[in-house]
Amino acid sequence: MEDFSALKTEFTPMIHHIIRSLSIYKNKEEFFQVGLIALWESIGNFNEEYGQFSNYAYTVIKGKILNELKHHHKYESCTEPFDSFILEIKDPFSIHEEAFPIENIFRYTEGLTKNQQRWLLQTYLENKTVSEIAEIYQVSAAAVKSWRKAALIKLRKQVVSHCK
Repeated sequence: MEDFSALKTEFTPMIHHIIRSLSIYKNKEEFFQVGLIALWESIGNFNEEYGQFSNYAYTVIKGKILNELKHHHKYESCTEPFDSFILEIKDPFSIHEEAFPIENIFRYTEGLTKNQQRWLLQTYLENKTVSEIAEIYQVSAAAVKSWRKAALIKLRKQVVSHCK
């Protein structure tokens, strides 16, 4: 472990240089951690046939940071317009009409079956639980959970297709 501490000290400026060269200004600490993980991995994967360790480590670190940057960019560009809606899907009990107007829900009902629409509207407009919805429509709670699962899959596809 002491070897990695020394290596970390030696390669910290290189990782910061890579972060600056890629114009990363948000989440620098996170990308620095990605760089350290890549450095750790490069120790295990290094073969002297590849040349000098510093050149190999630079390539691995920059590649890992670029992959992480690509992942962040893809996620952020696809979710920005839908952040409030996605948050509401994760936490159905935190809905407030001021934060998420009712009209916005109806935009997402297209492409959903009648039962999936029932789940969506009952959950977000009426704040009903799965068991309450099941009681209203005289079906099992498992049926309502299946409506929810299918609806969420379709809603996620709508979000992703809208980003493309």
